[in-house]
Amino acid sequence: MANAHPHAGPALAMLDIGDIPRGLLALDGLAKEALVEVISSGTVQDGRYFILFGGGVEPVERSLTRATAMAGSTLLDSVLLPWAEERIVPAIRDGAVRWPAPGDTLGVVQNGTPPTLLRAVDAALKGALVELIQLRIGDGLGGKAIATFWGETHDVEAAIELADDASARAGGTAWSSVVIRNADPEVAAAMSPDSRFFKEWRG
Repeated sequence: MANAHPHAGPALAMLDIGDIPRGLLALDGLAKEALVEVISSGTVQDGRYFILFGGGVEPVERSLTRATAMAGSTLLDSVLLPWAEERIVPAIRDGAVRWPAPGDTLGVVQNGTPPTLLRAVDAALKGALVELIQLRIGDGLGGKAIATFWGETHDVEAAIELADDASARAGGTAWSSVVIRNADPEVAAAMSPDSRFFKEWRG
C-alpha cells in the first residue's frame, strides 16, 4: 500500500520503463510490496513510463526489487539512492529555478535516462560545494533528464567531474556535460522552470 501520509526519504528510487503496461504493473507491485511514497509516476512523450518513489531504506529496496522483476526486459534504467541528497526531491517536486549567489559558473549535465542522471546529481551535490539550480525530467526532453549547478568555477568543475564519473560507472547513455565559466546573463535568462512532466503531476 502506498503511504497515505507522504514522507519521502531518506531513500529515493526511480525506474525508467520502456513499456506502459509493464510500467503500470511495476507500479502496482512496488506499492503493494512495502510502505513507500510514490512521488510521481506517469508516461512521457516517447512512450516510456517513469516511477519515482521514496521512503525508508529497507522498504524502498524491497519495492524496487519487486518493480524491477515485474518490468523485466522492458526496464531501461533504474537507481536506488539509499541516502539521497536532500535537495533532490524538492527540486523534482516544484520544478523551480533557483539562482543563488555567489559564483559565476554554470555546470550542465544530461543523460538519456533519468535514473542515471539522479545518480550523477547525488554524487555531485554530496562531493562539491555547488547549488542545484534546476532538475528537469521527462517531457519536453524526449525522455532525457538535465540538471544545472551554480557556484565558483573550481567547485562547479569538481561537481561535473563527480557527475561524469558516476554516469560512466552506471553506463550512462547520451551523457553530456559542460562547464560555462563567467556565465553571461543571457544564459540565466534562457533557463526556465517550464516542464510538462512537472506540470502534469503538480496540477
